[in-house]
Amino acid sequence: MRLVKNFIDIFMHKSLRFQFLVIIASLLVIPVLVMLYDLFFASKSDQMMILDHEQRLSSIVETKIVPGIQESIKQNFSGAGFSQLDPEARADHLQQYFNTVAGPLVSSSPGVRFGLYLPESRQIYVQGFLHQYRHLSPDEALERERRILTEADSGLVAVVASQRPLSKLTSSLRDETFEYLSPVFIDSQLVAVAWADERLHPIFAQSRSFRTATRYIALLVLFFGASGALLVIHNLAGSVSRIKKGLKEMEQDLTMLLPEMSGEAGQMAQAINKMALSLAEKERLEYEMQRSERLASLGRLVTGVAHELRNPIGVVKAAVQVMESEYPEIPGLNEFTTVIKEQVDRQNRVIQELLDFGRPSKQAVQPVSVNLLMEKVLTFTSPMVRQHKISLEVNFNPELPMAVIDPSRIKQVFVNLILNAIQATPEGGKLTISTYLQDGCICAEFRDTGEGIEAGELARIFDPFYTTKESGTGLGLSICHQIVKSHNGEINVSSAPEQGTVFQVRLPLS
Repeated sequence: MRLVKNFIDIFMHKSLRFQFLVIIASLLVIPVLVMLYDLFFASKSDQMMILDHEQRLSSIVETKIVPGIQESIKQNFSGAGFSQLDPEARADHLQQYFNTVAGPLVSSSPGVRFGLYLPESRQIYVQGFLHQYRHLSPDEALERERRILTEADSGLVAVVASQRPLSKLTSSLRDETFEYLSPVFIDSQLVAVAWADERLHPIFAQSRSFRTATRYIALLVLFFGASGALLVIHNLAGSVSRIKKGLKEMEQDLTMLLPEMSGEAGQMAQAINKMALSLAEKERLEYEMQRSERLASLGRLVTGVAHELRNPIGVVKAAVQVMESEYPEIPGLNEFTTVIKEQVDRQNRVIQELLDFGRPSKQAVQPVSVNLLMEKVLTFTSPMVRQHKISLEVNFNPELPMAVIDPSRIKQVFVNLILNAIQATPEGGKLTISTYLQDGCICAEFRDTGEGIEAGELARIFDPFYTTKESGTGLGLSICHQIVKSHNGEINVSSAPEQGTVFQVRLPLS
């Protein structure tokens, strides 16, 4: 069984051309050989053997037995005298004449059995043996006659019905025999059927058995071959269907890879998956390149604009300070200068964000414990979490190695992500912060149960100036993305509406 399973596994992993060739060869070779054998050897030899037996037995029956019985009746009865006898007397006379005619033929025709059948009384008389040559007891003789009658019954009935001679193959004691039957007419009336049968050579029976077995084998091979062909076609059609379905899904998303399959279909699927991953990576690199170019251009523009804005803002702030010192007696002046200073400070913060985005400061990297850095961030962000009635869960990996990073800039990333999670999570929600190792990177994960992000917005959240908040510059996540990228890391996000958001920061160990 294991050998068969191994053969099937090897066969299924071969090429489709090889599979089809094997199956078609199995379907055609054996049946063709069987037909050739029957056509050129078995059938002709069988026909010659049967024709020889038919000529010899028909000659004996038609020229000796039937004419002998008819001649004996004509010599002993005149006119319709024989027909006027009672059935029992006719049977006795027919038996006597048959024994007289067939008796001498037994010694000259060894292996040939002669018989006479009386349709009127369904009696038979037999002379000669097929298989044995010894004296039989009365009971054995009676049993023999019953068996012979059973074996020859179909032929006898056919001759009586058609009143024409018949030759046919039959079986007697597990041997193949050939019999020739002929009607016996007296005064145009069928009174008996005479026949002679002879056992065929054993090679004939063996040949027929061999041909029968060969036909069955051919049918089995044909069945299994057809089943194999259907199985291969079914597997091929199923593989094509799965590839077609996978390609439709891949049109929408290149990351939807085809399932694993065996054989050449599996090789095709692997090639398609490899090509899809290459295209997805190419698209990602092109997007990153275009993004980097856009950000570089935008950074230069933003830096120039920020410098141009900072100067007039500084002038406004200095003028307000002079007004406060020189005109303190003017009623209501402090109220207006306070508003101006607040707005000036707000604009200074925006300008600083623009400068941080457009001209990032140089990194001061050092070995830092990410867990310790996260704990420092939580010391001043935890009150805000409690204030918004959000439960905080912390899962830090105590075996986390040191990371070579700029702690102040990574702290800025962590703070920004925590504040975003607080703003997106309603009261009673939950914020889970975890650190762990994954694929050679130190990961910090921020998981909230907030309102989530729409799929259309998810791809744009790291773009500069893109925001969904009523008050915000849209630079927070963009700066976070820039900081993590400057550490050769990644920042990933997964979200769905009403299912919360997960931000993952990945920092390489080296």
